[in-house]
Amino acid sequence: MFQDLIQQHYEKLTKSQKVVAHYVLEHPDVIALHAASEVGKQIGVSETTIIRFCYQLELSGYTDLQKRVQKTLVTKESSTLGTYLATNALREEEHFSAAVMLQDVERLQKFAYQINDQDFKQASKRLHAARHIYILGLRSSYAAAEWSAFTLNVVRQQVTLLRPEAQDVIHTISQMDERDVLLVFSFHRYYKQTIDLTKIIQKQGVHVIGITDSPLAPIRRYVNTIFPFTSSRKSTIDMMPSILSFMNTLVIGMTAEDPAAYESYQSAYDAVDSSNLFLDGDDES
Repeated sequence: MFQDLIQQHYEKLTKSQKVVAHYVLEHPDVIALHAASEVGKQIGVSETTIIRFCYQLELSGYTDLQKRVQKTLVTKESSTLGTYLATNALREEEHFSAAVMLQDVERLQKFAYQINDQDFKQASKRLHAARHIYILGLRSSYAAAEWSAFTLNVVRQQVTLLRPEAQDVIHTISQMDERDVLLVFSFHRYYKQTIDLTKIIQKQGVHVIGITDSPLAPIRRYVNTIFPFTSSRKSTIDMMPSILSFMNTLVIGMTAEDPAAYESYQSAYDAVDSSNLFLDGDDES
């Protein structure tokens, strides 16, 4: 995918070419429909800069980039859902709740096509093989991190949600090594403490899986595997349903490595007598 090419070659781009890279990621629809000269005017760079940007990605030219972008968009928009939302749903006040929820579905469809299958398989295997899974996400990323920690704890042992404000994190990091995995969430605005801690943890030899909103996000420098959910709007709130769906899928991918073992652990979890803590649906409070 063109997103992967941009991520791979980003560091060697010039300052102007990096501006182009961000624009391509955030406005693929414009790239698909407009000539290089028109795109240059919208960004504020020359047509030559656009062409050189394509060469830096090892493409044959702007037409090559355009075809790759168009292919991605055609796949994403193969359903009529996007058209339905644009023309009907949000205009019908009585269907407001359905329209909003269908927008989440549309985003989920878009993000589903952005996932690199090989990276997903590798991440699933890494999580399964990990001695210990650590999870990090602060501020706007905390909700996704906490939900992921809860879900993973249901199906396996040795899962820890890192809370710098309540833990001796440095001591915890000192116990990590190459047998462990860090699952880190970093969304715009990218919290510096998350990036700093990830950098330290990676130096321990830990395999880092990053989930973020751009292949160019700062966290990319300190992860081994990255899942960038690219959107023109940097809104963690809008992205959260898709992120949680992806995490559910990743957990399923992990458990598929040894279904019997995970089912056994979950059965033991469910068998714990928690009658004094929870009510059944028919119980009265």
